[in-house]
Amino acid sequence: MEKQVFQDVVECFARSEHFRLVALGASNTDRYMPGMHWLDVLEVGLRSRFGRKFQIINSGVSGDNTREALARFDRDVAFFRPALVIVTLGGNDCRTDEKHVPEAEFRDNLAVIGKKIETIGAIPVFQTYYKMDLEAMEPERAENFVRNMEIVREVTKERAWHLVDQYALFEELPPNVHRYELMIDPMHTNEAGNLLMGIELLRHFDVDPYGIRHPEKLLAAVRLRETLG
Repeated sequence: MEKQVFQDVVECFARSEHFRLVALGASNTDRYMPGMHWLDVLEVGLRSRFGRKFQIINSGVSGDNTREALARFDRDVAFFRPALVIVTLGGNDCRTDEKHVPEAEFRDNLAVIGKKIETIGAIPVFQTYYKMDLEAMEPERAENFVRNMEIVREVTKERAWHLVDQYALFEELPPNVHRYELMIDPMHTNEAGNLLMGIELLRHFDVDPYGIRHPEKLLAAVRLRETLG
């Protein structure tokens, strides 16, 4: 996978006296278990690159679909006047119960979220989810999930919004590493999976993880990332 630096983001962070970053998502954003989170990796990486002149606000709510994320956008995103918003949604829209959001609505909701981010003067950065353990999931939900991640790619490409394709990264992993070393259950990453997600984000923000003070906790994820395309 070719390294793509979000140059406008790097320049924005470099010239700002202070900036805020909001992460909008569901359980993969919400801190729902102990351990180091991908936002922790991003935080220590940004500190090493830009100094301590920023705040990161975690606006993840476990179980949220795009409808629910939109409903709380003003309170949980716009209120903080961020310079950048990282959006990671779609894993609950694909459910087969009352949380299900049809494809067309999911696509529209992503577009509305991105436009709202631009309207408040922030830069939108979308992420796909990591690849879930599809074989261990309900088949219909797994199929919906894969399609939703493709919709995230399509929407960001159509509007020239930044995309971090965590799914594509995780798809390169050996199956046993993916299932047994990086996942806590079929739909959620463990701490090691979070670290790999964070390292992938740092690549797009032009942060060298080896330059982070006391990087020992990150080195396994850094070296795993180096083995991938």
